[in-house]
Amino acid sequence: MWSTLDRTRRRLLRVAGYAVDRSASADDGIAAAPAPEPTSDVVIAIGRPELERLGVALQTVLGPGTARPDTPARLEAALADAIAGLGTAGRIRVARRPAGLYTPEAWQVHLTGAEPAIEVSIRRAIREGVFAA
Repeated sequence: MWSTLDRTRRRLLRVAGYAVDRSASADDGIAAAPAPEPTSDVVIAIGRPELERLGVALQTVLGPGTARPDTPARLEAALADAIAGLGTAGRIRVARRPAGLYTPEAWQVHLTGAEPAIEVSIRRAIREGVFAA
């Protein structure tokens, strides 16, 4: 049974695409991570402040003529265009939960069959406001 720390470390290293050297530490119990493969299914839940940073990052990458991604359909289209610019594959779906206008909301970005670089780019844009590979 993996400890929580070991399991988390293994997951993070696989997502980041790093290969772990087995000789680096014999007592940490981490095997070499395989080459990055398409992610089967990932859901990234974000709130309003993170959505604003992601929207600014997408408008910066796609140009000033891009509509503000303030609806699920616009955010989905902007993410699809930005991902196409990275030259990677993957399918994006965006949902707003609950679908009300004035309620506290959470936006869910569903990645299906996406390469790890897409998830890393989206998370970086959410955190830092910069969408890049």
